[in-house]
Amino acid sequence: MNEEWSENLASYFQRMLPLLCSLLMLFFSYVPLDLPISNHIRPSVGMICAYFWLLHRPDVFNLFSAYVLGLVEDVISSAPVGSNIFAMLVMYLLVTNLSRFFNAKPFVIIWYGFVLFSLVTFLSKWLLVSVYYSHFLPLAAVMFSYLMTAAVYPILSVINVFVQNRLMTDEV
Repeated sequence: MNEEWSENLASYFQRMLPLLCSLLMLFFSYVPLDLPISNHIRPSVGMICAYFWLLHRPDVFNLFSAYVLGLVEDVISSAPVGSNIFAMLVMYLLVTNLSRFFNAKPFVIIWYGFVLFSLVTFLSKWLLVSVYYSHFLPLAAVMFSYLMTAAVYPILSVINVFVQNRLMTDEV
């Protein structure tokens, strides 16, 4: 019975690994640095992780995982509560409905898909936060954060690929 329990625990850990890896990278992205711009404009690590895992492993990263990732980002960021959850929901809807166009495509096509989906997600989040504050917020900061997110995607996807290939098994 002890072996069965350890196998169940290992299987549960395998299913939670994408969410745990995403949360760890999200926490590292919010470590304060001694740079004036890095504390206000940062790439959306949660959005990158959600896109990657929803595209490559939707069986273990689902709507609940996207919700938890958005909730944690809401808690640790200075954005209005619910805005990151909304952004994760938009990304979830885009990826789950359009993922068939990215199956077995080269990395560049997947990256272009992320650039397009994240633009829609950033603009919808910007519009939601602008409605929350009752005036349009500056779009320049949002676009700079969007460009940083698009540029950082290959680096974080390599980390996610390592986690997927080395730490996860197909028995999930």
